[in-house]
Amino acid sequence: MPDRYVDAVRARRAELRAERNLLTGDHRAELRSCLALSRIAASTRSGEAFACLAREAADHVEAADRTARQRLPALLATAVHTLAMEVHGGWANALRPALRRIAAERDLTVDLQWPRLPAPLLPVVPTVASMAAPPRSLLAGAAAGAAVWRLALFPLAVLPLLGLPVLAGPALAALAIAAGVAAVVATARARRAAAERARLRRHIDQSLASAALAVDADLGRRLVELERAVVPVLDAAVLRRRAAVDAELALLAPAPAGEGSRG
Repeated sequence: MPDRYVDAVRARRAELRAERNLLTGDHRAELRSCLALSRIAASTRSGEAFACLAREAADHVEAADRTARQRLPALLATAVHTLAMEVHGGWANALRPALRRIAAERDLTVDLQWPRLPAPLLPVVPTVASMAAPPRSLLAGAAAGAAVWRLALFPLAVLPLLGLPVLAGPALAALAIAAGVAAVVATARARRAAAERARLRRHIDQSLASAALAVDADLGRRLVELERAVVPVLDAAVLRRRAAVDAELALLAPAPAGEGSRG
């Protein structure tokens, strides 16, 4: 007849030995590996999200009118805030179950809210684009001014080519001058729009680059603070569990009569 009690004791002792093998300190290495992998995954998602936002903002700059361009910096700041929250939230949602799994595999007792993750520090993006334009040389400024004046006087220069007097035809001269002024105004507006778009592109590039660096740096900060907080909790839980396992193994140490012959 098989001795069920002896079999149960033997099985329990095997379970306890296997569990104790998980309580030898390797939880630290597993924890650090988990943190490192979470950093890589979050940084990858962050880079992809910022690249997508950069493309969307660039398309908006080209297609938007002046009013929309003026609103773009504020919209960009809101989009960066939302993106940073999503990156940090995704990191936390993926990391917390992985850390709890480390504790669960070792049957460790931890708080229901463990681990408590450090709060993120979100990047700050200016809501108004800088109006500073790249410096131009005096020669470039003079050339641009001369080009505008040539454009204004062009209709008057064309009149003789058409066989029309410049001074003898006041009505035609006035019409030519009006056309020249309209051309100057149109050119000025086009240049202003081009300058605004250039400023917005610089603003987008600088803001997104700075925000991406800030998000990545803050992920690193949160990981460092989290490791400092989590390691002592896991160490203490491992010691408590190992003490409980050792105590139960000690109770099961005296083999019942007949176990030696059965082994």
